[in-house]
Amino acid sequence: MVKKFTLALFSVIVISSVGLTKDRTDDVHLFQSFYRDATIASNPYGEAFANYGSYEYGSAFAMGVQGGFGVTPALELNGNLGYSSFSPEHGDGVSGLTDLTVAGRYLLHDDDGLRIAAGGLLTAPIGAEEAGYGKLNFGAFGATRYTLPNAMVITGTIGLDFYETITYTDYSFDFVNGEYSFVEPEEKTEYKNSLVLAGGLIYPQSDQLAIIGEILFKTDVDYGMLSAGVDYRLQANGHVRGAVGFGLDDGAPDLLLMLGYLMSF
Repeated sequence: MVKKFTLALFSVIVISSVGLTKDRTDDVHLFQSFYRDATIASNPYGEAFANYGSYEYGSAFAMGVQGGFGVTPALELNGNLGYSSFSPEHGDGVSGLTDLTVAGRYLLHDDDGLRIAAGGLLTAPIGAEEAGYGKLNFGAFGATRYTLPNAMVITGTIGLDFYETITYTDYSFDFVNGEYSFVEPEEKTEYKNSLVLAGGLIYPQSDQLAIIGEILFKTDVDYGMLSAGVDYRLQANGHVRGAVGFGLDDGAPDLLLMLGYLMSF
């Protein structure tokens, strides 16, 4: 995984090392690490988004809203709620409301172009269980942004997620006789953890256009994604955003398309 991370991050740096101008990037948000970031919003913002993922065994579609607001100059709260569906190659698809994600981050350091923040997130289990939701997950992270003299911003994230898994036991073991016997299925809830590693680059191509490259890995769930996107700032405090992601591991979609319209208030 380390080799993949290094190679993909180097590729992003090489591809994105042209055409830089000085510009403010505080209101340019990451795609894959939307919550795991080191900026604090000066104004509330919200984004309507739609994602499409293609897998070897099917396709997934999600749409919803996400956003955040600064409670203080050092504290930001975020939220996400949406609707998702999955269509397998064979069999019936599933769809439903996603869990509500609530996140927050606190700015620990902001000096000489370096910002460091720490935060956490959790999911309220209100989503459709038949679509794989209805689980209480949580996590913590640290994030950083460093602005180079040429205005390019380097981002980094490390975190630890804990996600709920449910297993069903329908047998018991007799240690005296050494035999298995079937019983009424019993539901058992456990928590597994996943290390999150992410890096990215944001560079302003012009006063309106910023180009964003990201890479993200999650252990245990075999998730790896390399993405490239654009953020185009409109005059009316709006941002048209789009990105394409390429899966680097089995748990990620082979191809991911991300579209959004973000508005600051």
